[in-house]
Amino acid sequence: MNEESESWRTEMKRNLIIGSLISVVFLYLALRGTQWDVLWAVLKETRYAYFIPAIVATMLGHYSRAWRWKFMLLPIKRIATSRLFSATMIGFMANNLLPARLGELVRAYVLGRREQISRTASFATIVYERIVDVFCLLVLLWVMLTKAPGPEWLRKSAVWLLVLNAILMAAMLVMERYRSTVSRWVGALSRRLRPNLQSKIQRATDGFLGGLAGMARVETLLPIAATSILVWCFALLGIHFTLEAIDMHVPVFASVSLVVLIAMGSMIPSAPAYIGTTQYACIIALGLFGIGKSEALAYSILYHATQFFPVTALGFYFLWKAQIRFNEISKR
Repeated sequence: MNEESESWRTEMKRNLIIGSLISVVFLYLALRGTQWDVLWAVLKETRYAYFIPAIVATMLGHYSRAWRWKFMLLPIKRIATSRLFSATMIGFMANNLLPARLGELVRAYVLGRREQISRTASFATIVYERIVDVFCLLVLLWVMLTKAPGPEWLRKSAVWLLVLNAILMAAMLVMERYRSTVSRWVGALSRRLRPNLQSKIQRATDGFLGGLAGMARVETLLPIAATSILVWCFALLGIHFTLEAIDMHVPVFASVSLVVLIAMGSMIPSAPAYIGTTQYACIIALGLFGIGKSEALAYSILYHATQFFPVTALGFYFLWKAQIRFNEISKR
């Protein structure tokens, strides 16, 4: 067990170093050529009262995400949205503080511990959730590209993202359809391992396959689609109100460009809280509408603040309420 713990610590450090180096590169690209007097002027003239509706929209978006998660979990267990919301906020708090998007694993761990369900089944529904989010993101990207002349690399990225997401969705549907066969194959492949390790792998596999059951339930597709619209509408509202805070005169659909590129930036391995990638994504998105680099960087700082501080604070509150220590979820 000590060897496993040491291995995970080493892996965490490696991910943190790699992510930090990537963030440094993106921060350099974002900060290069910045006119600091312009940036400070934007921050000074910001109408901070708009942060209130921006933060409210962000929280409503996370609540909608928890509501959608409820439908994905129905084949496993019926869980109150309020309890899923607390697990969601703890997970996003962990994403802000831990490398490699480990907050997704934290969500599965917290929910599994509190609701006495398989953590791998819970994680399977989170993978399903991310697939749905990518399809929503691709729809928004299509809207963006019809309204603004996006760069060629963005169009190519969209194609690759669509292909990879479709392959992942198809693979998960096949695994759900042939659960018993997949379980037998895993059992056969792990037969030569130590009995305790083989047992762990088999339990994890069966739990994950059980979590995919929601993908095949037609009756949940409509509520999942409806709540997905809410998730992304609230995300757009959060971005819009932050734009209003600095009185930035851009078309309404600039919010779509921002939400698309910020979401794509979050897929790139980086330091905790997506530092660097968020800043550069905002610069690219607002640059499509003629906004200067310094003004766009100022916007990215303000938007990042509305996402980091409230989410992290609320996540810690729910962690304290659940009587779980941060060190515990880090080790797990």
